Amino acid sequence: MCADLIAQDRANHLYRYYGRGDGTFSARARIATGWGASYDVVVGAGDITGDGKADLVARDTAGVLYRLPGNGAGAFGARVKISSGWKGHKGIF
Repeated sequence: MCADLIAQDRANHLYRYYGRGDGTFSARARIATGWGASYDVVVGAGDITGDGKADLVARDTAGVLYRLPGNGAGAFGARVKISSGWKGHKGIF
């Protein structure tokens, strides 16, 4: 299994880059538009739901953490609030 990359551009489009296993990535593929304008941190958290699919954790500018469940096809389901009070932290790893 190769590590993939998720990136958000300044227009709030979300892109997926598949890892090739040799330190390079595929061309980007847009997986969402108008995504996450209020998020200031997004982390690939691995499989935190236990369903075998990679998930994301995102923090909004108010400090609320959300889990975005991966669907196994390169996109993510509806966000689920998992915590609050994270505004004062610089990063989430």
